[in-house]
Amino acid sequence: SHLAQAGAVPGCRRRSPRCPRSASALRTGFRGKSPWPTRGWMGCTSCKGAAVGVAVIGRKDPLPGSLAKAAIGRFESTLPPIGEARRDFARIFFADERKIFVVAPGMHGMRPVQPTTGPRSAHIGDMSEQVVERAISLFGERLTTQLEQALGVLDSEVMEKLVDRAIASMTVNVGLSFAVSMNLMPAFLQPAFLIVILGGFLGQPLQARAATYGFIAERPQQICGDRPESKRTPFCVRLLSPDLLAAEEDSCSGWEVQYNAKEVQTSTITQAVEMDMHKVREAIKTSRWDPLLR
Repeated sequence: SHLAQAGAVPGCRRRSPRCPRSASALRTGFRGKSPWPTRGWMGCTSCKGAAVGVAVIGRKDPLPGSLAKAAIGRFESTLPPIGEARRDFARIFFADERKIFVVAPGMHGMRPVQPTTGPRSAHIGDMSEQVVERAISLFGERLTTQLEQALGVLDSEVMEKLVDRAIASMTVNVGLSFAVSMNLMPAFLQPAFLIVILGGFLGQPLQARAATYGFIAERPQQICGDRPESKRTPFCVRLLSPDLLAAEEDSCSGWEVQYNAKEVQTSTITQAVEMDMHKVREAIKTSRWDPLLR
């Protein structure tokens, strides 16, 4: 498919005078090769000390770096240890903004899997085991409810595996690792996750993948937004996990992700996800992943 023309991102403001005026003002931290700080920029953290620029009206930025040559491809990463993954998931699950969605046969569109009420993000910096267990329990209940409304009663072992593998796969670590490997800034802004389900009808086995979406950047000047949760760029990437129900338990060490980067003109990552829904619906209709692999 053709990549969208990129121009100014709506709502961008002029660069703050408190921020460094050039990338050379940033501390070098990636083995002396990258000009960016070692700490990644994510949708739930602030970009303190970073130069946040403004998109120039009418300018058409090409896809950054190596992505201009290969906007679609494969990337091998590693999932974090399970304890870290569970804590990261709980922070995402209880965030103020909805970040986790599911779509399956029988659904008219993607549905949020997060609760409408829960611990506020301002109070969950230190994740207790109780909060983590509560997040996992609520997620399992809500995901099961959403899928059984669309597909009917599902095998409990299949659902248990889906919940466990989905939690492990929904991490910004893979997004940050992807950005660094592509010589981009270690930034993965406004991360969002879509669990895509295929099959489940007429004896077809269930298949499930987690699609991780986020804004990426090559230079600080490509980032705009006046709040951490609203920072965005003209570039978005979708990282599609392996089949969560087919993957082996020890496959987390070699987590092969299929990526698709494109230019966008959206202010929120949810809008970018919605722009992808025609491909998701085609995959669901045909019970094949091909529409999301090209």
